[in-house]
Amino acid sequence: MKKVMLFLILMLCFSVVASAHFSGVKLCIDPGHGGSDPGAVGNGLYEKTINLDISLRARGLFQQEAATVVMTRTTDVYVSLQGRCDIANNNGCTDFECSHCNAFDGSAYGTETFCYSGGSANSYDLRNKINPEMVSHMQTYNRGVKTASFYVLVNTNMPAILCEVAFIDNAGDAAKLASATWRQEAARAYLHGTQSHYGITPHDPSAVTIILDNTSGSFYASGNWATGTSSSDKYGTNYRWRSTQAVSDRASWTPNIPSSGSYAVYAWWPQGANRSPSAPYQITRSGGTTTVYKNQQTNGGKWNLLGTYSFGTGTGFPTYLSCWTGTGYVVMADAIKWVKQ
Repeated sequence: MKKVMLFLILMLCFSVVASAHFSGVKLCIDPGHGGSDPGAVGNGLYEKTINLDISLRARGLFQQEAATVVMTRTTDVYVSLQGRCDIANNNGCTDFECSHCNAFDGSAYGTETFCYSGGSANSYDLRNKINPEMVSHMQTYNRGVKTASFYVLVNTNMPAILCEVAFIDNAGDAAKLASATWRQEAARAYLHGTQSHYGITPHDPSAVTIILDNTSGSFYASGNWATGTSSSDKYGTNYRWRSTQAVSDRASWTPNIPSSGSYAVYAWWPQGANRSPSAPYQITRSGGTTTVYKNQQTNGGKWNLLGTYSFGTGTGFPTYLSCWTGTGYVVMADAIKWVKQ
């Protein structure tokens, strides 16, 4: 009887730990507007810029909680409404969260969150969980939860919401949108509301750990990098590989560093006899770039330390894997991890 009770306790503990993160969740974050479409303008602020900053901050928080995040844009570019839906649908995302700022005539203020009236019960639940978190974190007036037939809500194939965080043309709301501190609060609201939607007690990441797989929206490689699945020691569902060659054609992982400081950087690769014994990882850090050569013929299927470096905040610190090394091999681009020290 004691053994049975101990087993049940251990299983309960495992369930709590396992459900504390977004493992298996693939979230699409959509910063509204961009490029030639500035969105609303007011009090010296452009909506497209505010939307992007909040969304990138939210991405960093979700990634620390083991979610896979797909972004409809990560820079100031124009993406069509259908293009945004295609990104979410084609990547098989489990949720779609679109961030906007409102505008009227300067007198209106507050937060409101929408879902499609013909959407699923999960869309309604996601909306109902995120809106109160946004009001609480931003300390804004609650304009309520609403329905609308916005294109991105109607044409995405997963639970979808659109949050109007605050009014950019209202002086009080705009003062918050202009503040990095308040924009971080908006990002935390998205995290906490989504956690609640998944039955997770809302919490901030306990430690700053960022993991980017090659399937992440923050990973980039040209079409010369093939996709592989056969290696059993891969991280996630697949990896990218390329033959070594004296050309500049790098794979890249770009984290959104939430707080400056010292981070240990790790790489994961699937090993093999045809892998490069001198795969060149290039770590962009505060003050420059450091290149570290790793033997990918060994130590596959685990995290391998590339070193500990100083980083600032934001997305200006990608880690690259170059194919420019000894010929006759392949280099394997799988996953990178940053852990704050």
